[in-house]
Amino acid sequence: MQLLIFGYAATYDLERVRFAVYDEECSYVSRDLISRFSGSPTFQLVSQITRDEQIAPLIDNKSVLLIMRIGPRFSRDLLTGRGTNLQVIIDGRNSNTALIVLNYVRTILTDFNMDWIARHNLPNPPANLHIRSWYNENLESRWFIVPGIVGILTLVVTMVVTALSVAREREQGTFDQLLVTPLRPFELLLGKALPGFIIGIAEATLIIVIAIFWFDIPLRGNLLALYIGLIMFLLSAIGVGLMISSNL
Repeated sequence: MQLLIFGYAATYDLERVRFAVYDEECSYVSRDLISRFSGSPTFQLVSQITRDEQIAPLIDNKSVLLIMRIGPRFSRDLLTGRGTNLQVIIDGRNSNTALIVLNYVRTILTDFNMDWIARHNLPNPPANLHIRSWYNENLESRWFIVPGIVGILTLVVTMVVTALSVAREREQGTFDQLLVTPLRPFELLLGKALPGFIIGIAEATLIIVIAIFWFDIPLRGNLLALYIGLIMFLLSAIGVGLMISSNL
């Protein structure tokens, strides 16, 4: 089973990269560059952008993984022999996927540069690719590590507290006393799950506060959405903990 799972799932190849194009020039040069992406079996053109306001929603909603923006002086700068810039925006929520897509872009862009140099007898590659991270501009490792600790510590503590609850009752012989009480199974389940839930929320809140005010990590997302996801995460961890505890 592990061989099949790793053989099919553990792969770094991307077969369909959905991307959008914001072509401010609409020249034959820009269309040539776009055709190199859309003609590739890896990339799939799904949208044409005409305004800056359309960029962020496509990335935030995961409608596309890549947005390519061609400036209004793209072909003019190329024809005059000067270097030009091509903006490529990649969804970096999955860092491995983003790096793979970036390597694909570099390969296509390198081929475009080499063909342009051969046709126009230029000494240097005319198109340049400059990388800038969107939410972590300085690439500080603390900004990646500390937010992840919220999920790790909350999962471990919540699951341990919940998993030990029923098992400890059985060791002390008090679980049978709970069964003869007028409490319903749902009430017993709620009583065992509630302490772990409260501890998880309190611990996650403490870590978030420390991350923001001690480590100066900015909270740029929606706080309500964060806690809704945290509650769903805690409920799943509590369920796993109760399942482990009831089978011990």
